[in-house]
Amino acid sequence: MTVTPNRPRARWPWIIGIIAVALVIVAAVGVTAALHQSAAPTPTSTRTAKPTRTSTPDAAPTGCLGGSNRDNAMLLAAQKAAPHSTNGAVDFAAAIARWTLRHPTPTVDEANEAAGGVIASDAAPAFKDLGTAVAQNQNPSGGAVADGTDFYVTTTPGVYYVDSAATDKVTVSIGTGYVIGGAVNPQLRTSSTYDLVWEKGAWRIQSGSLAHTTEELFKIGTPFSQGC
Repeated sequence: MTVTPNRPRARWPWIIGIIAVALVIVAAVGVTAALHQSAAPTPTSTRTAKPTRTSTPDAAPTGCLGGSNRDNAMLLAAQKAAPHSTNGAVDFAAAIARWTLRHPTPTVDEANEAAGGVIASDAAPAFKDLGTAVAQNQNPSGGAVADGTDFYVTTTPGVYYVDSAATDKVTVSIGTGYVIGGAVNPQLRTSSTYDLVWEKGAWRIQSGSLAHTTEELFKIGTPFSQGC
């Protein structure tokens, strides 16, 4: 897939955005780098383990549904715990972002196992072949993080924005920050948009799109109530 860099935007000099496009469920397949500018150092924070969270229809999205890990168990636990509500869809989308944007990336077998549980039946064929997608790109940051560098994203400096919501379909944009070397990087942010459908008693991924620039999303988005 062709990767197209966006031009720097001086009005928000502290942020670097990585915008997931097309196959958002596997950001390893299609991402673009954008808004790379210098920033002054800020205090860092380290990753701390948190217990598995549950959600209720009226609870504000925590960004931690399924627990603080970033493996298949977390993703499937988040899907199981996410209620049939807009907030439930938001929390599941945050789990997708945390599962997808990391290195080491999921193995081919892990990606295929996840696809069997979280992809909607009417999703595009390319969405269902996660194993191949993961194997094709081992740096889902789109080059913002150096190849081979371990990283993951966090919802601690994260936001969400509900683009549209119906009873059985929600489109939500998720903004997250990068954690490199155990510390939140003050210069790196991401944005991804997910189309989720309620199918067979759970939220599932139908498609993805580019709804906002990273800069815009962090301006209009609502912070997660907890983040992890």
